[in-house]
Amino acid sequence: MNAASDRRADRYGGPLVGRRTSRALIGLAAAVFLAVVIFVGVQAGSTPVRSEVLAYKHVGHDAIAVDFRVTMKPGREATCSIQALNAGRAQVGFVEEEIPAQKTRMSDHHVEISTQGEAVSAEIVRCSIR
Repeated sequence: MNAASDRRADRYGGPLVGRRTSRALIGLAAAVFLAVVIFVGVQAGSTPVRSEVLAYKHVGHDAIAVDFRVTMKPGREATCSIQALNAGRAQVGFVEEEIPAQKTRMSDHHVEISTQGEAVSAEIVRCSIR
């Protein structure tokens, strides 16, 4: 070490860990991060059925129409629970829709929900394989 490095070390103290230890810790952190990314990717890819609301339309004061998409393996059947919500996010309507086996991975569906009051939105509670 030169004189400037010695003065800096005297003033601020030396490094807490050596260069070799810091490289090992960085390598370990990178390996853990990569393992977490792979784990999350595998979990997301193994979901048997996914669903999303495409649109909803107010049919009347006591009904709402919902268009939604279901993604699952072809040939599988599913059941989706869909609820209609009012302005206070309280459930005012509910329906379970049976999704028959499809030939394609993604399929679009339409359902009308009778409500007890005016619905302002709709959401899928869950979809599961039958």
